[in-house]
Amino acid sequence: MVTWLIRGVLAVGILVVGLLALASRPPDSPSPTTAGAPPSPTPAGLPQSPTPAGVPQSSMPGGAPPSAPTPTAEPFVQRVVSRVARETQAPFPTSTPLPSGAALVSIVDFGYMPGTIRVHPGQTVVWRNDGREEHDVTGEDWHSGPMEPTIEYRQTFGTVGTFTYRCSIHTDMTGIIIGIQ
Repeated sequence: MVTWLIRGVLAVGILVVGLLALASRPPDSPSPTTAGAPPSPTPAGLPQSPTPAGVPQSSMPGGAPPSAPTPTAEPFVQRVVSRVARETQAPFPTSTPLPSGAALVSIVDFGYMPGTIRVHPGQTVVWRNDGREEHDVTGEDWHSGPMEPTIEYRQTFGTVGTFTYRCSIHTDMTGIIIGIQ
């Protein structure tokens, strides 16, 4: 009920302000040349063009009424070309080359690639953070610590078995190392 009362008061206020604005406007006074004079004759067949309010026709440039606008031959079309210059990132150099027989797991965009890798006993797995975020590699009894982009972590697996690992920062990132004979 109160909201309708407020709406009603606002509507009445807007109406009053509108009426006051209209009432305070000075009335249009007719120009002295057109007040008592009959309308000027126009040639037969030509439409009479209106003149701006309060401006006598004789004060228009050239003494003639303004002409109607004409269309242009070709429309003006402005073409906007937007180019965004982006710098292509250079590949990150590795600090040391991979040892022969090592397997590489790349950490990119919140995932390990490849997610599953097979290694032989004594083989080293190298995880490299090729993404833009900080990650880590955490197994059951080993942890890489935080890895900024371009940092590598190496772990050698000496036994046969399945080893799962994950990123403790982003818990949905998981991977599997399968030790085979």
